[in-house]
Amino acid sequence: MVQRYEYFAIVTPACPRPEEPGIMLRRWVDENGQVHEESFVSDLAWVPSAVLTSATFSSSDVYRVDEQAAVRFENAVRDRVRRGVTFDGRPYSYLLLIDTGDTADDPSRLLRTWTSANGYHEEQQYLPGTGWRGSYIREDWLRGRYDGTFQPIDKAAADRIVERWEQQRRAEQG
Repeated sequence: MVQRYEYFAIVTPACPRPEEPGIMLRRWVDENGQVHEESFVSDLAWVPSAVLTSATFSSSDVYRVDEQAAVRFENAVRDRVRRGVTFDGRPYSYLLLIDTGDTADDPSRLLRTWTSANGYHEEQQYLPGTGWRGSYIREDWLRGRYDGTFQPIDKAAADRIVERWEQQRRAEQG
């Protein structure tokens, strides 16, 4: 069975044009008649979403688009991730969480942070073998769930840590 998708562009104040939306969604129906909704995210994957069904956005913010528009959006997101920049072209900020026994070369956590289109402070943690995943490390640290201090670093230093962690992971796997 060939999968048929419907695609939807969601415009936001920061991305007000359907040709360059803030969010791209797709909807499809499985062989059991179950409707699935997914959003393409900076992890470079389509993940389950409920944006269309949650009434988060008004109908005037939602535009039906074709598959080519979705592919353009995917490519734009891939390009931003490759260049290490946020949705609006600004670079991510990188932080290390350094705890007792850690060094700047071997921190407990590596984070990248940015401010979303809605003004929220967002973050992702790097997990070897998985990549960048959403996290709440800074919030947990503020609540006393983590010890240590944050140290800002640049993208090149973050890339070196990621590469080292991935090499270690591959070596451990044999």
